[in-house]
Amino acid sequence: MFINKKKVAALACVIGLSLSQGVWANPAAPTGLTAPGQAVTDNSLSLIWDRPAKDDEVVSYNVYMDGKLVAQTAKDFSSEAKQEIRDFYTASPQGQKVVSHNYRVTGLQPGSKHSFTVRAVDAKGAESVDSNKLSTATLTAGARLDVTKYGAVGDGSTLNTQAIQKAIDACPAGGTVVVPAGNFKTGSLWLKSDMTLEVQKDATLLGTEDPSAYPYHYKLYSYLSDERYFSLLNARPGQDGKQLQNIRIVGEGTIDGNGWKMDEKGNYLYRARAKKGEPLPANHVSKIGVLAANQVAALEKNEGLDENKAYPRRSSLILLKGVDHVYVTGVTLKNPANHTLVLQKCNDVVVENTNFQTFNCNNGDGIEFGHGKGLKVYDNVFNNGDDCVNFAAGQGAKGEKGAPTEDIWIFNNSFHHGHGAVVMGSHTAAYIQKLLAEDNVIDGTEIALRMKTNPANGGGARDVLFRNNAARNLTKNFFIATTAYSDPNAKTDFPKASKAGSFYNIRVEDCTVEKTGKAAIEIVGLPEAKHHDINFKNITIDKGQPWIITNAENIDFDNVKQSNTPINKF
Repeated sequence: MFINKKKVAALACVIGLSLSQGVWANPAAPTGLTAPGQAVTDNSLSLIWDRPAKDDEVVSYNVYMDGKLVAQTAKDFSSEAKQEIRDFYTASPQGQKVVSHNYRVTGLQPGSKHSFTVRAVDAKGAESVDSNKLSTATLTAGARLDVTKYGAVGDGSTLNTQAIQKAIDACPAGGTVVVPAGNFKTGSLWLKSDMTLEVQKDATLLGTEDPSAYPYHYKLYSYLSDERYFSLLNARPGQDGKQLQNIRIVGEGTIDGNGWKMDEKGNYLYRARAKKGEPLPANHVSKIGVLAANQVAALEKNEGLDENKAYPRRSSLILLKGVDHVYVTGVTLKNPANHTLVLQKCNDVVVENTNFQTFNCNNGDGIEFGHGKGLKVYDNVFNNGDDCVNFAAGQGAKGEKGAPTEDIWIFNNSFHHGHGAVVMGSHTAAYIQKLLAEDNVIDGTEIALRMKTNPANGGGARDVLFRNNAARNLTKNFFIATTAYSDPNAKTDFPKASKAGSFYNIRVEDCTVEKTGKAAIEIVGLPEAKHHDINFKNITIDKGQPWIITNAENIDFDNVKQSNTPINKF
């Protein structure tokens, strides 16, 4: 029987099928469709799923609710991150293609039940079969407490700490404390279990510049002696030591730490000077800081510390310690006196559609996650003064006894300024492990995947998969794993680890890189602690600098291409 292959191929296009090795095949179906529990509200929920294998050439996903098509992810630009991912390819059309595998369903009724499936779609428009079916229900509507009803005034000058805290304390389980439009100045606030803090559109929760409004004498790390100021927003277990649970920080408003001064163009003076290459003046904190300067000055006066010792003790923006089931979404986080969102000993955390705008601050890390299990970070924008998403797991002999930092999924984010996009260390004693970072765009960051430690810290990172990411304009490296990291502000008088740390069982796959300022790949271990079993596969590097690899073993390269410069410098 004669078969017209051209007609068969044409028919495949018409009916939306693809022909692979002579067999009709639709795309493979997505798997793992779920709605994280803390991301389910009374009127919305967040869907996430695992993408099929790269070879399926998926370009979009169709989302079905109760059997009806409700979304095509290729046409969903509902968040800033999704808009930026789309725009990334205008300038970099050859970059590794990132497809969103998350979708937020809105406009639902309280207490309503729905079923969902997702289908993958290829470039010809062919659909896969359904993913697993997810059936879930929205929450019933809880009490809503407006902070203005408790005496808060959004005029930008009235100190509202007591009024807002009164609303939080009065909030029943399942309730929401609402910060409406306005500029509400406050000191440290204390969140509790089973509550939501909603900062609405055109609302700002502004940290006061008065250092006395932030309690002092808490230890972020049990294995170090350093004390710090509490943050603007805080949560921690009570005297019974039981973990808190179910804390949400949501809304379309802004949480502003009031850490640093701005110039007439709105640039923070710290970054404005650094960008010009100007050296920072002596006592620079007092000259360019707001809350940062006042807290350092207070420590100098009240605790007898010099500036160098007082400097690391500034407030962060949000500190959640010992909390299970955390959800942060929608808000813009900016201008912390120190870091932004610090999560210590927290489990089952979702950070979704949040805008981290701290590039003009010192230090301004985006997320710091330590000694916790289960973190999902997706659909966010990161533009930070230090590391964007950073993981810690203790220092030295005491840190080795802590819980590892593990089960992490980072996807569909847009990374800009920052020392590193995805960062492990330098606190590595109890290991950072089981981490997947995929389907992100990275533009203008110093380093895409950054792993750092020093011999005293011990431990390391392992079981890491960094795949299907597109990077460009990296001012330093695409990938770095180093045991030679030194932090001048780090505490060094702790018992050293039993052995030096290392990084191993690392896979970097299906990534594109356009331009690096330093070695595209840098792996620097120690003779007694070599980094090992690191595999690079299907990596294209354009305008990357020569590589540096020392004290490493079992480093494999499979289809790794670098143009314009020599590949190796060993």
